[in-house]
Amino acid sequence: MLVKFWGVHGSLPRPGPSTLKYGGNTPCVEVRCGKNLIIFDAGSGIRELGEDMVRRRRVGEIHETNITGHIFFSHLHWDHVQGFPFFAPAFQNSNEFHLYAVRGLNSTIHRIMSDQMDQPNFPITLKDMGAALFFHDLNSGDTVTIDEVVVRAERVNHPGGCFGYRVESGEKIMIYASDTEIVEEIDPRVVEFARNADLLIHDGMFTPEQYHGIGDDISRESWGHSTWEGAVRTAVAAAAKHLVIFHHGNDDATVQEIERKARERFPKTTAAYEGLEIEIY
Repeated sequence: MLVKFWGVHGSLPRPGPSTLKYGGNTPCVEVRCGKNLIIFDAGSGIRELGEDMVRRRRVGEIHETNITGHIFFSHLHWDHVQGFPFFAPAFQNSNEFHLYAVRGLNSTIHRIMSDQMDQPNFPITLKDMGAALFFHDLNSGDTVTIDEVVVRAERVNHPGGCFGYRVESGEKIMIYASDTEIVEEIDPRVVEFARNADLLIHDGMFTPEQYHGIGDDISRESWGHSTWEGAVRTAVAAAAKHLVIFHHGNDDATVQEIERKARERFPKTTAAYEGLEIEIY
């Protein structure tokens, strides 16, 4: 299982000199399990992934005539869907993509994708995309089987509804838990969901001081995001092997300090950055 990070920042893209080390694109994570392509979220980072896929096909690194991919959305907030209209492989007639998201919100994954590409928001409609697109609404606890890979959805703590995903390929386990609020008390559902994970990708957007509004009098409580301490507590309780702190909300210097402090409590911690590749053997 190969995991690559294309977008790691949260809430909105943050390009510029303050995010050169970790990156300013919003969430997108590519997972390769053999020939199977699985993508988590379609923030602005998916544009870079798409361009890389087109390049790899052009130079012969991708040999398939038809690319089939599965895109799992944690939820439908703007920073997790905004890159899809710029995902080049979705405009190629030979490709096929399956899109999955939470059932029971005020809108479906199909409607959100259609609306964000409707006038006056965008000049090209969803129907203009050349690839075959299939839309799937999921309930918490649902599983999707892709050849030998099993992906399970689990509701996490975020306003409006949000899923974490557990990927099992053989004996290897990866957890994608962006946009979940854990601060003081760990969430037993998430801990059990992430039990014995080889890789736990977990929201760690805020420092504890930011979460409580110390310094600017803006409390982030109930915004739906964790502190780095909440991510570490979850990793320890779940006996995860490797924690990746994700959905950054700070500049490079602060993220680097978050990583340093987290490693003091959980040594196998990495702050996600664009281009990071992790192979799970």
